[in-house]
Amino acid sequence: MLQLTQSNEDLTQAFGDLQGSLRTYLRRRIADASQADDILQDIFVKALLSKRAGRQIDNLTGWLYSAARTTMVDYYRAQGMSMEELDENMPEQQSEDLQLHAELASCLQAFIQQLPDKYRDTLMATELQGNSLRHLAEQEGLSMSAIKSRAARGRTMLKDKLLACCNVEIQNGLVTDYRRHAATKCGKKCD
Repeated sequence: MLQLTQSNEDLTQAFGDLQGSLRTYLRRRIADASQADDILQDIFVKALLSKRAGRQIDNLTGWLYSAARTTMVDYYRAQGMSMEELDENMPEQQSEDLQLHAELASCLQAFIQQLPDKYRDTLMATELQGNSLRHLAEQEGLSMSAIKSRAARGRTMLKDKLLACCNVEIQNGLVTDYRRHAATKCGKKCD
């Protein structure tokens, strides 16, 4: 659980830590990526204004996701679109989802580190650091085809490592749960 502390730098750091998952959350619900990014910035401004107003935010993660939902509802209302009633259990579910994804992301980062250098570096640059394939191809002096091939092979290798060590449940294209296999089944692949 992240807590809002005294300085703007602490809020900026906490927001930076959650920015990627908030962006993904918004982009799944808003077709226009630039609108999703605008809403993401609005959420940060709301957090700053709340802090300056002296409000205590004990659970910054829950607060930011709640602000994301309400800002998204306001966006759709301004567009003249109706939204279904929000589930009152949503903040709790979002917190659980965030925890699940944080755990899985930590596991995936460890698996990425085990990949051969060229696949590891490609996945790190594109998937974790947000570089485009085109930018990476130019930086590495390789063709787009070569970079796409590396990324695809790296993802396949990562998927194989993950499935060898974990039971992953997917619903509607999203991970809903995962559990590590017993160490005896997994062997040294998960270290």
